[in-house]
Amino acid sequence: MKSNAYGGKIPDDAEFRARRKENLAAMAQDQTLREASLALQAGAEAYGYGYQQQWCGVPVIRVPDDIVVLQEIIWEIRPSCVVETGIARGGSLILSASLMAMAQLRPRVLGLDIQLLNHARAAIDSSPFASDIAVWEGDSAGADAKSRVEDFVARSPEGTAALLILDSDHSHDHVLGELRAHARALPLGSLILVADTLIEEFPAGHYPDRPWDKGNNPKSAVDEFLQADSDFSLSSQWSRRGLLTEFRDGIIERVEKSS
Repeated sequence: MKSNAYGGKIPDDAEFRARRKENLAAMAQDQTLREASLALQAGAEAYGYGYQQQWCGVPVIRVPDDIVVLQEIIWEIRPSCVVETGIARGGSLILSASLMAMAQLRPRVLGLDIQLLNHARAAIDSSPFASDIAVWEGDSAGADAKSRVEDFVARSPEGTAALLILDSDHSHDHVLGELRAHARALPLGSLILVADTLIEEFPAGHYPDRPWDKGNNPKSAVDEFLQADSDFSLSSQWSRRGLLTEFRDGIIERVEKSS
């Protein structure tokens, strides 16, 4: 049986949208619900939950909430291009290209990774979006990557938004380096999705085999970046849109453009 969140009646479209907006805002601030969702996410990680989704037949390392929210973002901001750091098995690049095509946008996707694995290259090359996806191998926070991203974004039509998704090395210094390298290439209205900010909310030592932890993770990098650059702000619309999400308090919008 469905909940009575809308007062036991079928609302008209305006009322439905208003109620939904209110419920989303309230859900974003519900700490009890957040703690329950974190416990569920941490428990599901024991079974590799984040690795169990596929898109167009290719593994995509995203939880379902984030796949749906990405679709909403692409449909709403209508980016002219998507840049992603962290290619993994190639599924996320195919996801972005397919969502752009579904929104009747010309897919233009660039993926950067320190090492492009053979199976990822094969998956991309055999996908229906092979001609829409470019890949680059190297340090995604380095000077060469910065030049590559600037050139890629600059070839977009003037005045169009871009989407930057950071999901490679999750240590503070690396994510901060990526933000400093690439954020200023983005036009006004662009979004940056910084993955695995939830590390800050997990207990200390949750990732014993990784260098990141509380205080040294994408969320700490986002906080430092935003403190230093007033041209960007946390998106109130998107940063707490998902419940089971890797991007909580990690979606940033370019709101100004310094001369």
